[in-house]
Amino acid sequence: MASSDASASGGRKRPMEILSLGPSRTATASMAAAYEVLGVPTYHGYRLITYAEEGAAWERAADAKFFNKGQPLTREEWDEALFKDFGALADICFMFWEELLQAYPEAKVVLVERDVDAWWKSFSEGILPGLYSKKVDFIINYVEPAVGPRTAHACRKMYGGYLGTGWGPEQLEVIKANAKDRYREHFRRIREAVPKERLLNYELGSGWEPLCEFLDKPVPDVPFPRVNEAEIVQRRIKEATTTTLMGGVRGLGLYVIAPMVVIGAAWYMRSSR
Repeated sequence: MASSDASASGGRKRPMEILSLGPSRTATASMAAAYEVLGVPTYHGYRLITYAEEGAAWERAADAKFFNKGQPLTREEWDEALFKDFGALADICFMFWEELLQAYPEAKVVLVERDVDAWWKSFSEGILPGLYSKKVDFIINYVEPAVGPRTAHACRKMYGGYLGTGWGPEQLEVIKANAKDRYREHFRRIREAVPKERLLNYELGSGWEPLCEFLDKPVPDVPFPRVNEAEIVQRRIKEATTTTLMGGVRGLGLYVIAPMVVIGAAWYMRSSR
């Protein structure tokens, strides 16, 4: 069994307290904000947009889990590459729930389940456009192979692998066909795997009390966070796409090895106006 000693794993300075394993667009940003209010630093998928270099560890994890390439990350490797400063995990971490349950057996598990149709509307409108578009295709095919980091590769591998598409040409159509069944299966499998005393099925709108009782934390004297996740995702994805394309211009322009990137970046900037 993995050690629960906070200081023994990959430079970890604090215990891992919470695995918040609801899929993206199940109020993950609001839950992450709530954990922060409770004094627990939280890793959310937004971080990957800002710290693109962390995509390498996520791509390695996706390769091992979904494509049988390489070895799964150990607890020490998860900590060293991504999580050592955090006591809670949310959002994209849901795709590695089995690995994280094994790596952090001391952590409690929180699930937030939305109605499947409401979830799919939010996911298909808010997440998929940032994964599957001509602009992202350009980044994956031309920019990242030349100058990196491979963040878009990592995200497509994670979401595509978890939703059953692999890396084939029809990923988006397969996701549309599979997503609702995979969503239901996700919650069923976690509830079967996690002992009841370790699991909280949190209902949105129920406030601080059930969450704080489960986590053994005092109830804060502030409203429970409500984060506009859709607005944040759209803004940050646009910022990250622009930054990646302009980074490609600088990197490839320096070595004069792929002038198409310059043309593509100019096209992107015009189309985004």
